[in-house]
Amino acid sequence: MAIIYQLKDRRVIPNWRDFKRTIQLGELGNNWESNNIIKFNIDQQIRDWNNRKNIGTASDLINSAFVSRLHENTDVEDAAQFIIDNSENSSNILNDIAKKLIEDPKREMLFSKTNSKNSLLEKKISSVEDFTNLTDYKAIHKIISKTKAQIHGQLNNPIPYVELARLYAMQGQDAKAEQAILTALFLAPNNRFVLRSSVRFFVHIESFDKALFYLRKSDRTKYDPWLISAHIATSSLMDRYSPLIKNGQGMIKNLNYSNFDLTELNSSIGTLELMSGTFKKAKTHIDEALKNPNDNSLAQIEWMSKHDNRIRFNPFNFTNVINPFEAFAIDQYRSGDWESALINSLNWFVDMPYSKRPILLGSYIAGSLLNNKELAIKICQIGLRANPNDPTILNNIIYSIATSEDIKLLDKYTSKLENIDLKNLSVESQITFQATLGLIYLKKGEKKLGIDFYTTAMINAKRVGNEYLENLALINLTLELTKQKYSERLIYIKRVESLPESSKNKDVDKLRKQILSLEKSNH
Repeated sequence: MAIIYQLKDRRVIPNWRDFKRTIQLGELGNNWESNNIIKFNIDQQIRDWNNRKNIGTASDLINSAFVSRLHENTDVEDAAQFIIDNSENSSNILNDIAKKLIEDPKREMLFSKTNSKNSLLEKKISSVEDFTNLTDYKAIHKIISKTKAQIHGQLNNPIPYVELARLYAMQGQDAKAEQAILTALFLAPNNRFVLRSSVRFFVHIESFDKALFYLRKSDRTKYDPWLISAHIATSSLMDRYSPLIKNGQGMIKNLNYSNFDLTELNSSIGTLELMSGTFKKAKTHIDEALKNPNDNSLAQIEWMSKHDNRIRFNPFNFTNVINPFEAFAIDQYRSGDWESALINSLNWFVDMPYSKRPILLGSYIAGSLLNNKELAIKICQIGLRANPNDPTILNNIIYSIATSEDIKLLDKYTSKLENIDLKNLSVESQITFQATLGLIYLKKGEKKLGIDFYTTAMINAKRVGNEYLENLALINLTLELTKQKYSERLIYIKRVESLPESSKNKDVDKLRKQILSLEKSNH
């Protein structure tokens, strides 16, 4: 059976977007005058610029100025203007930094809260057709080549290295991505964009220790609320205590930071308070986080509201949040608005094209709830590019193929299961795989084996107290038995009929009604 990959422990790990959109979202540009900003010496870069004025020295100077936030300097402004005047010879990234430096550094980022459509995407998805048009990844190879060329002209600029790492991550080339990230960290170990991007990458490849190592190594982390939040969230994922919690609490109390600068920090600490059972403190941080949330804190509080019904929360009330796709998709899925949830999950993936969670949610909705098997398969195929060996995406594509009209591709993907040690997976994933194996055997005509695997999945789900997976396994078994008109279906249909309607799991209710309708049509 397909799985949506519900997070037991969502944490406020930084989202990783391209540099231009990160600037536009305001996550790099606020609070220029904070007394806590560490300043670095750029005298050498200024001397190099004055001795030889070209794109290379201008690039080194404005990059160093941006990293250290030393903006009010005539040499920096001159170098930035030089880049703009010679924009045809410099990269888009460099031009964006230059424009940022010569604008008023004290103003709020105008882009961040004025996008009327509440989205900032390279390609907006409004329909299933829009998404299927994204399947040609030849363009990414061209962008990778272009980014490499930019690096050769700006060897000391860390930003193109981070962009290259993201492109590699989108292609599932994690070793190359890590090499690029490490180079960026070497060039700019205290840069917020570099550090937050590296944290997200290391969490993506499950190298949590590396994420913490580079945060600890940076002189800036303990003075920056965006980095403290990342440290707290990553430590929590590893079941470790973050020594920076006190620093974060102190920042929240002082008045040097905007609500937007503190939104992820408040939601990180609020999550810890909720998990420790101190609801009153958690609620205070939640309220503070929601004064000016970003997409990450909005999604975190959506997650918290589903784990504690004392938190009253509607993400659609926050109309100024840009790219709120994750929070919207999860909320719509739970409320049974499948079509809207699907579109938001696709936009969520376009926004985070290395992430597997939107792939799993989108493929589950498309295949199991909207009966669009072709789209479900396509979604999984796209997701496997960034996560080629991910067992949960493999499970979903196998399920989608097995329940489709054309199972020619089934052997191609089931053969990959031989390389997966099911014992190393979570209990929930093991249960899902057992049910999917049951489906495969039923499709091959091996009825007894199929029923046995489904039964094992139900027993294990009941053993760990996961009623949702138990019911889902029962429903998937009954559905396939009913489709094939096996007499055994009658036993399981009675069990399905006895399932109470659930306001919490509307997908189970929909699938239950589908089975009963199918059985009725068989007579």
